[in-house]
Amino acid sequence: MPPDPRELLRRHFGYPGFRPGQEELVCAVLDGRDALGVLPTGGGKSVCYQVPALALGGLTLVITPLVSLMQDQVRRALDAGLRGAFMSATQSGGERRSTLVAAREGGLDVLFVAPERLELEAFQEELKALDVRLLAVDEAHCISEWGHEFRPCYRRIGRLRGLLGCPTLALTATATPDVRDDILASLELHDPLVEVRSFDRPNLSWAVRRAGTFHERVRETYRLLAQRPGPAIVYAPTRGTVEMVRDLLAGFGMSAQAYHAGLSGPARTAVQETFMEGPCRVVVATNAFGMGIDKADVRTVVHVSLPSTLEAYYQEAGRAGRDGEDSACVAFYSLEDLRRARDMIDAAHPPRGVLRRALRRVARRDHAGETPEVLEALSRAGALERRSAAPYGTGSGAGGFQDTWAYVDHRVDMSPLLLRRDVVLSKLKAVRRFARTLGCRRGALLRYFGERAPDRCGRCDRCRRTLSF
Repeated sequence: MPPDPRELLRRHFGYPGFRPGQEELVCAVLDGRDALGVLPTGGGKSVCYQVPALALGGLTLVITPLVSLMQDQVRRALDAGLRGAFMSATQSGGERRSTLVAAREGGLDVLFVAPERLELEAFQEELKALDVRLLAVDEAHCISEWGHEFRPCYRRIGRLRGLLGCPTLALTATATPDVRDDILASLELHDPLVEVRSFDRPNLSWAVRRAGTFHERVRETYRLLAQRPGPAIVYAPTRGTVEMVRDLLAGFGMSAQAYHAGLSGPARTAVQETFMEGPCRVVVATNAFGMGIDKADVRTVVHVSLPSTLEAYYQEAGRAGRDGEDSACVAFYSLEDLRRARDMIDAAHPPRGVLRRALRRVARRDHAGETPEVLEALSRAGALERRSAAPYGTGSGAGGFQDTWAYVDHRVDMSPLLLRRDVVLSKLKAVRRFARTLGCRRGALLRYFGERAPDRCGRCDRCRRTLSF
């Protein structure tokens, strides 16, 4: 008789019962069914694959985006009595081989890997020898958010299903109806259970403040944090702005730690540990800080500049108040921020005219002045083909182009590129609407994620008609 998942939950996690949505997802995959779970930030997504890993035996393979998140997930798995490990490029070859041997010999219950590892033929061969009984895709919104350009391997995970022959479980905290459909199609889920729980976080207060200069934003941030005790995260868009915010806060008399990808691994780990354990009250960070940060008592999250999507904003702001206590989410915005975000979209997703002109120049082998982003876009459309990994500016041709790309065909379909541009622009427009709305902030967020919402929440800056908390 298979183990009772409720008993496993009590014995290994100490919880008297599942949170909303968890049991439905667990039972679905135990019955051999694919599933998609959209649970709120802090809603206990990891339990949805940890309990099945305990019940199913064999190996549960979890796809996860960041090494720091893998490390945290392994720690949680070990705490629950699971034998867990991860594989990444940061490890030595010997460490990775030892992990594979343990998995092959039945010494692991859960193995965490990045989606790029699935692309390696050697790893695919190893998978054939492993007793994989569940494939879990954590942070599954990355399929839509990153899979089109930044990490295309995310959109090829579905090809692995035939190799494994086991149910697939996709989990995320932020997915609009369109993103949910994209996840289902990309992963090729068959007759899946789709469990979507409310995005509503009634304990969070929302406010957006029209920004002045960068210095003024940080001064307002200091005033807010001085009024509100407890741990806080301040998000800034770039490594440089993170350092500037940290230094300005120090100038105002507030100690804060900086966290971004430019720091060494040990330095990032040290910041994360001091924040989780309490000595560090305020962390100023890029969006590299967050996934796997399961600190329940974060009282305030500030964005010195609104992100370019409401998905990113909700995910980051939602790290406040996971313990259910009153917490505040405050963001600054300006028209200049929005213009800058639009310029970045134009660079990463060029409009039709730019692509057409570039394609004509490429066809004439007159491509010296094209930007890497335009060349990447033409490559995705099938007009160019990457022939080597040489970086720009290192080859014999102009900009290193001759060493990196080969012209293929000018008869290409631009519509997928233009459709993707429209999607990205629509997300930025949603951010602008949220920033400038005269209605309830909480309601605006809930409607964006496909939920019905009350006209007034009574807790946001619009409903209170005040900026104080």
